[in-house]
Order: sequence, then C-alpha cells, then structure tokens
Amino acid sequence: MMPFKDHYKTLAVPPNASLQEIKKAYRALAHQYHPDKNTHNQYTEGFFREIQEAYHVLSNAHRRVAYDEERWLAGYSMTKQPASVTPEWIYQQCLSLSKHMTTVDIYRMSHAALRDYILLILSNDDMAILERANHQELNRNIVGELLKSMKSLRYDYIPEIIARLNTLAASDIILLAEIKKLTAEQQKQAEWEKIKPYVLILVVVILCVLMLIYGKLMR
Repeated sequence: MMPFKDHYKTLAVPPNASLQEIKKAYRALAHQYHPDKNTHNQYTEGFFREIQEAYHVLSNAHRRVAYDEERWLAGYSMTKQPASVTPEWIYQQCLSLSKHMTTVDIYRMSHAALRDYILLILSNDDMAILERANHQELNRNIVGELLKSMKSLRYDYIPEIIARLNTLAASDIILLAEIKKLTAEQQKQAEWEKIKPYVLILVVVILCVLMLIYGKLMR
C-alpha cells in the first residue's frame, strides 16, 4: 500500500487554508523547486511533481472536498496544520529513530519495516529539500543518526539507503568512509550468515569423529 500523500504538508499550508493561500504557497514552492533552477539536484523533479499534484487537488473545490474526506478517513486532523518539512524537522525524525532503536530487540525486529521507515525519512521530497538547503553540518548529523539506526539492519536491506546517504555526504571524506565501513561490516556479516550453517555442520562432524577416535583409543 502506498503511503497517503498529505498535500497540505507538501504545500506547507493548514487544512483550512484559503484558495489564495494555497496559490501563494504553490507559486513560492514551484519557483523554489523548479527543475530548471535545480539542475544539480536529482530529487527536485520528483518533489516538483508532488507540488504540482498537491496544487492540482487543493486548487479545485470538488477535488479538495473529496481529498479532505479521504484524508480524514486516513486519520489526519482537519484543523491542525501538519508540521512543515524542513531540514531541522527531518533531523529530528532521524534523532527520534536512533533513540527508538536503542530499545528495540534487534533479533526480533522487522528489517523491512526499518528500511521502509528510513526510506520514508529520505523520500524524494525530503532529499530535494535537504539538497536544496545544502546545510552540510545538518546533513552530516542526519547521516550519523541514520548510520546508528542501521547498525543491525541486514545487508540486503541497505543498498538503496546507502545510495541516498552517499548523496547527502557529498564530498565529506570522513562521512563517506563511515558509510563505506558500515556497508563492509554488513556485507561481511551477511556472508558469515550464509556459511554459518555449513560451519556448524562441519564442527559437529569433526566433534563426532574425534569422539569416535577417542572411544576407540580408550578400548
């Protein structure tokens, strides 16, 4: 199931915003995130489409009424303004996740759920915002917190996340090295998990042979 799109959050307006407020927010965001103005930001085009979709829905009275009903059924408030997505807000989500992961049983956790949540934090929209802001220190902190959260994530779940972390790290050599280190560690662990059953079988066979030899020597 695709996550519900909060068009009010995309345009950073409250659910009771007037048409004039929606138009004003759209014009500002469309100008800021237009692909022609962000040729080096690979995620801007996707976010620009989200902005256009949000405006298409909310600028039409009939579409907006239908959307508001769907949004309410999805559990969203009809009056409370959704939190604006800023680099600081994204960092707080990363910080909350890393704190939460300290309480999680890593042997029983859902690796797919953790991967999907991290990719939700690093969605195309959010990546576009982070790249546009180009706040290097904040990006460094975001990557650092997510690396903490990923320590127990299996190797086959991390490639897409790693690609986005590398984008945020940009030319930060130290940060890129930390990402590479985690990737290598997870890959090594994955390789060990593959051969571990065979190693255990081999150990059991060796022990049985040794016990057999010992038994013969004791006769």
